[in-house]
Amino acid sequence: MTKRPASAHLTRRTVLAGAAALGATPFLSRASKAAAWPDRPVKFVVPFAAGGTTDILGRLVAQKLSEDYGQQFIVENKPGAGGNIAADFVAKAEPDGYTFIVGTPGTHAINKYVQKNMPYDPIKDIQPVTIIARVPNLMSVNPEVPAKTVAEFIALAKSKPGQLFYGTPGLGSTAHLATELFKSMTGIDIVHVPYKGSAPALTDLVAGRVHVMIDNLPAVLPFAENNNVRALAISTAERWPLLPNIPSIGETVKGYDAAAWFTVAAPAKVSKDVVMKLNASIIKYIKSPDGIDRIRKLGGEPIGNTPEEMQAFVIAETEKWGKVAEFAKIKPE
Repeated sequence: MTKRPASAHLTRRTVLAGAAALGATPFLSRASKAAAWPDRPVKFVVPFAAGGTTDILGRLVAQKLSEDYGQQFIVENKPGAGGNIAADFVAKAEPDGYTFIVGTPGTHAINKYVQKNMPYDPIKDIQPVTIIARVPNLMSVNPEVPAKTVAEFIALAKSKPGQLFYGTPGLGSTAHLATELFKSMTGIDIVHVPYKGSAPALTDLVAGRVHVMIDNLPAVLPFAENNNVRALAISTAERWPLLPNIPSIGETVKGYDAAAWFTVAAPAKVSKDVVMKLNASIIKYIKSPDGIDRIRKLGGEPIGNTPEEMQAFVIAETEKWGKVAEFAKIKPE
């Protein structure tokens, strides 16, 4: 039998080793990229104007990440279309790990039911990182309204069908759907009056032009503390830890739970390694004493979950609000 020259064996081994190395290159490349990330500024896109809860939470997290990584995490406000302008921008951004959205129920779960031409798919085009915090709504009434509890308000509304008005920051807002959820679960008939923001709606609640609101806690609480409105309940299943003396709507209306939530999410094709690295950094901060304290002062409760947990939550919320939109006969505009 003719023996192959030793050089032939060496050549074959060299070729095989080279092929194996080439096959491993993408994995090594991804791992090294994740390890090096971020090596330039990162953009956090906020879908609303500066100064709101979304913007404040986004800046809080971005500031801490800038300190931790030694790279700037820049907040860029892109308001418009209920958050869709910002969400679409992020969904179509280069999936290199340098553009993220600070998302809300609108961008992830509600807008598809209230806006006709959705330019992106919230589930397919946006990848979860984590939920930063939940912020409940506060159900409050004008002081002249005789109801002092949720049960009394339900009884009052049932005695005056179609005669009581509720204000919201706008059609399709979390406040709008939270109130429609309340209507669907209690069988009351109260009339929607949409405004362009919480401020004008609260002004009319104080003046008595509308009778009730279920709106974002940070916006309403100062009015309740000054006795401009009467707080009836927090819009969650159980009492809010920060306001233990205020009952929850869920204590009277079993199963009721409606709170705003704020996330960090990425374009769908961003590396999982980068997503998990960012996830760990955000959770580390929002679960720290400083993070907990600062988020609670905003009226929120830190969450910090896995991407898989966030995705399951978003899907469940999408289904819930879809049923509410159907009940309210909301037509996409």
